Parts: sequence; C-alpha cells; structure tokens
Amino acid sequence: MWKMPSLRSCYDTYVRDISIVFLLLLPLTICNAISIFVGHFLNFAALPDIAQKFFYFSNLLIGIYPIALCIITTYYLSTKHNVNPMVVVPYSLVMFIAISLSNGLVASNGLPNNPLVALLTAIVAAICCVSARLYPLDPSRLDFVSALYKQAAHFFGFLLLTIVFTRITGSIMQSSAVFKDHLSLDPLTFAGGLAYQFVLGLLGAVGINGHNFLFRVKQRLFEDTQQNISAWQFGEEPLNILSQGFYDAFLAIGGSGNSLSLLLCVLLFSREKRHIALALSALPLVMFNINELLLFGLPIIFNPTLIVPFVLVPMASFILVYSVMALGLVNPVSTIVDWMTPPFLSGYLATQNSFAGTALQIVVIGMGVLIYRPFYLHYAGKNSTDSKSMLRKMEIERSTLKSFLGDVNESMGSYISKHEVSQRISKMMNRGEFVMFYQPQVNLKDNTHLAFESLIRYRDDSGNMIPPSFISDFQMLGAIKQLDEMVIDLVLADMNALPLLQGCKVGINISAETISDRDIVDSIAERLHYYKIPATSLEIEITEEALLEDHEQISRNINALQRLGVKVAIDDFGSGYASFPHLLKYNFDKVKLDRSLLLNVKEERGQNLYQLLAKISEVTGCALVAEGVETETEKTFVESCGIDICQGFYFSRPLPLDEAIAWSKKQTETTEGNESQPAE
Repeated sequence: MWKMPSLRSCYDTYVRDISIVFLLLLPLTICNAISIFVGHFLNFAALPDIAQKFFYFSNLLIGIYPIALCIITTYYLSTKHNVNPMVVVPYSLVMFIAISLSNGLVASNGLPNNPLVALLTAIVAAICCVSARLYPLDPSRLDFVSALYKQAAHFFGFLLLTIVFTRITGSIMQSSAVFKDHLSLDPLTFAGGLAYQFVLGLLGAVGINGHNFLFRVKQRLFEDTQQNISAWQFGEEPLNILSQGFYDAFLAIGGSGNSLSLLLCVLLFSREKRHIALALSALPLVMFNINELLLFGLPIIFNPTLIVPFVLVPMASFILVYSVMALGLVNPVSTIVDWMTPPFLSGYLATQNSFAGTALQIVVIGMGVLIYRPFYLHYAGKNSTDSKSMLRKMEIERSTLKSFLGDVNESMGSYISKHEVSQRISKMMNRGEFVMFYQPQVNLKDNTHLAFESLIRYRDDSGNMIPPSFISDFQMLGAIKQLDEMVIDLVLADMNALPLLQGCKVGINISAETISDRDIVDSIAERLHYYKIPATSLEIEITEEALLEDHEQISRNINALQRLGVKVAIDDFGSGYASFPHLLKYNFDKVKLDRSLLLNVKEERGQNLYQLLAKISEVTGCALVAEGVETETEKTFVESCGIDICQGFYFSRPLPLDEAIAWSKKQTETTEGNESQPAE
C-alpha cells in the first residue's frame, strides 16, 4: 500500500536535490569569484584596463547564471523522474524568458537575471512534462503523428499557463514595488538597522540580490555615511556608530551571512570529508569576502536549515558590535573600506587603525561559529546516531559532484542507447516486414481441438527471419502498445485463412501497458468487426508481470473481453511472480504453465509441485496448457498429471501461416480418417 512520504523524507530529498543542482554550477560561481578577485587585484596594481576585462567577464558569468540554473535544474529534475531533458528544457526556457522579458527581470546585457524565477520555472516545467509523461518525438515510432499533435496541444496549454504565471509575477512585482516605496528602513537607527540586515539576509537566502532590491536604501546609507565622515573629519559632528563601513566590516565577514564563521564551523566540527575539502577550497576566497563557493557548495541558498543561521548570525553580530561601540570599548567605524579587504585587516582599518576592531571581529566570528554549529550539524546529520539518521547521511553523501556526474554519464549513455534503438526500429519499419508465426496447442485426447499461439517475427529485406529480440527495443522506446496493435491486426488478417468454422482459436500475447489501457477492449472489438472475425475464435494471453499493473482496470478489461466472447488466458504461470493470488483475483479461461516448471520435474519436489499445479483446473475451472513440452518423457509426465493440452517443440515449432494452415488440414484429415474407419 502506498504511503505518504514523511516530511523528513521530503526534506532530505529536497536537500539532496538542491545540493546536486548547485554543485554542478560550482565551476561557474568559482570562475565568477576568481574574476572579481583578479579584477580588484589588477586595480590595486594600477592596471585598470586589464581589470575591466575581468569585471566584464564576471558580469557575463553573473548574467548567464540564472539561465544555467534553469537548464541544470530542469535537466536534473527530468532525469530523476525518467523524462528526457530534451523535451523539458524548451518548456522551462520559454517560461523563464517570457516571464523575465514581460516583467523587466533582465540585466543590462538583456539576459534574464532572476535566479528565483529560474528555479521556479524549471520546477513548473518539470512537473508539467513529468505528469504528462512526454517523450522526444521520433518519426520511427508508430504513434509519431498522434504523439506530435499530443505534444503540440500540451505545449500550447503550457503557453497559456506561462501567460498566467507572467501575470502573477507582474502582480507580485507591483506589490513588491509598492512595498519598497512604503518600506521605511533606516539603517542609521538600531531598529532600522536590524530590519535592514534581516531583509538583506532573507532575500539573499532565496537567491535575490538584497542590495539591488534595497538599492535606494543602500544608496542613501552610502551618501549619509560619506557626509557624516566628512563632517567628523572637520570636527562638525561625532561619528555615527551605524554606517556603511559598520555593515561592510562587521556584518559580512567572509561574505554575506558572516560566512567565515560557517567555514570555521565546518573545519572545527565536521566529519564529512567532502565538506572539509569544500571549506579548505573556499578559504582563500572567503578571506577576501567572496563566499560563492561556500554559498553554493553546501548549499545555503534555498536550504531551510542553513538559511536560519545565515540570517541570524549577522543580526546577532549587529547587536554585539553596536553594543560594544556604544559602550566606547571600540572606536566607531571611520572609513568605508573596500569590500574585498580581508577580515581582521578590515576591522583594524575601519576602527581608526585600532587592534580593538580586529579583536571585535574575532569575537563576532566566534559567536557566529557557535550559532552556526547546531544548524550545520543538523544539516550534516551529525546530531543523530540512529540508523535512519545514518541512512539520511549516506543519501546526502551520495549527492556529491562525482556521483552526480556518474548519474549524468549513465543517463546520457541511456539516451545514446535509445537513439541506436530508434535507428534499428526505423530501419525495420522501412525495410523488410513483420510476420506472424503460429505454434500449435495439441489436445492429447481430442484431435479435433485446433488452437495456436501467435508469435511475432521479422523478415529482413534479404529474407532472413529474425527472432523477437526486437520487442525490448519497442519497450525502450515506449512503443510496445503500438507493437501490440500491429500484432492484433496481423493476426486477425491471418485468421481469415484458418479453419475458424471448425473451432480453431488463436491466442495473442499483449503487454502490461496494453491490457491496462482503458480503450483496449473497444479497439479489439472494432478490429474484430473490421476483419469479420468471431470473438469466440480469439484468445488474449496476459503474462503474470502484466497483472502487477493497475488491478482494477485490468479486471474491468478482462471481464469486458469475456463478455465479447474473447477467451482470456494467463501466460507463463509460475514463472516467478505472485501466481496464486492472481487466480483468485481474475476470472481466467485458461492457465498456461510456464516451461520453467517442467525443468524441475527430474526431482521429486519438482514433480510434486507440477502435480499440485495440475489440480488448479479442478478449483478454478480453467483449462490447463503445459508449455514447453520438448521430449517424450515430458509429454508422458504431463499426461500423467491429467493435463490434456500441450504446447512445445515436441509437437511442433512455431510455423509460418501457410504451414500452420497445412498443419490444421492434416489434423482435420487425420480426425476425419479416424472417424471414417469402422470400429472393430
């Protein structure tokens, strides 16, 4: 019975997914951080022209980041749910670009620039395509035309949904614009500063640049700070405690969220080798307040666990630093230091070349480590030692870049394989032909019994007969239902040449997908009428594997077929699935015992089992067929078990139609000859 997944399970899955997505984007974020660092270093080295090249490259990387996030998220989600990303990516890009362009969410270079919209559109597109189970259009598929129109209709519906989301986004933006206009944040006051820091952290935690969102507030803060410092230098005003330098030097140590505290927390308390390696790799950049590697490597953005300390640590730091400076223990910030100035040095320079500023930064970092610690350990799974926690830890560990790239490689290999399969099927459809062979079912006590099981074969353009290994190719392409429909047509066309008036019956194997299709009964009835074949001459054979699908729909289909007059058999009975419950659940007309059961009759236990199964007909009223009878010994044993109908190489191999007709005539002539002989 299906159970609703627990919140904990959903959370662990979410953390794993978001970690994988951002890990794949790490090279881009690292290159961006390095470009910024090199640009500032070149500016410091009095090489501004070359520095601008790196800043341009950084801006370009920032510009394409949302698009890359949209594509990677779409790719991951679609692959995870077994839908080809080539189908889903156009959906997500159309929605992302449409929403961005319609609402002005673009950068100066014209590229969409909102990561939150990129993530949400990828999720919406994946949900729409996964729920519809869309597949790449392939002209080699038998249902190409219907699939084309189905996908076009689906995409048009998605465009309508995009229009709706575009309107919703516009309404949200209008509301946010009104909110910004009425948002009276004053970072130069204690309460306003706390609110300012809270909004910055919260926006950054969901992928929105808070400084851009609060641009007017940020600009006013910078101007007021410059005026205050200028007035202080002329002795006209005292230094304000709160200023642009205050926020830069003490509330972004190592980058937003005081990331240096998180990095040290990982190094001090983590046992995760991947996390430690990540922290060591990020350390050189974090020392220049570039935290992208840490921000996206764990990740922090969109991670409910790490968002809390990411927002909380700067607010706690704000209270601590403000209190210390208000008490006069540390000088107020007297300059706006460059944001890339390394921690400790920035504290020293900001507080009028005072080591007290450096000491205060050390205290702030230490407090941040203590706040981050329980949240990080919870995220890493270190705060629980029970088996379920260890399992969750293993799930998170598997979400490393290495394992993801392995998944991608396997997935791409699958798509390449499907392409090769598609080429094979396309070649088969355009050259050669599919033909049906018929293997007789012999009644040991009644020579008038005429029945065949139909088996598909392929004859290539050279006349060579190919066994049905290609069935798995149709299954891989999702075209097994179309193959079944083709088989039904081929068999019904052949049946007109068989002696149906003498009671001949023909069985057709159909797949799990076909027997669970709500339209299959109407389709069979229509084809029977088209070929003028009596329903009583047709048998539908269903494998046990098919019965693991939609039980209710299958049961309805079986009953409907029997009402038409079609016999229904369970094929390969005893081949490894839950056989006996199926006999109680479904009303079969015939049970075909799998050949594998005969392979064990050399031993006493195998004989006892077969003899027990042979009594099924007494309980269920089903006719029994022994499949795979290949030797005289097997035939004698089956007969001794009370089974009259046999099928196998001992009696006949599968025959082409003309030979099957000849075999039927021979059986009929033999029966008539026996009847014409006088009794002794």
